[in-house]
Amino acid sequence: MPLSYMTSASFNQNPSKARQAANENPLVITDHGKPTHVLVSYDEFEANWKKQKSLYDALRDTQGTVDQDFDPPRLSFEGREVEF
Repeated sequence: MPLSYMTSASFNQNPSKARQAANENPLVITDHGKPTHVLVSYDEFEANWKKQKSLYDALRDTQGTVDQDFDPPRLSFEGREVEF
């Protein structure tokens, strides 16, 4: 999701422009070049931040770009000393 940026001075001078920009994409408001706040539409807020998500929902690939099973290599303990 692309982000839009606006300085805090521009935000203070034209809040309606900020609202319009936030309807398209999340709007990052900067102060002295550093991000300080994010303005999003209420629908975006409800869909992504208001509702609690399970760990599975938060980490799953919603675009379906990965179509393979996770198959990690087996570890070997040969050559390692084990102390009990």
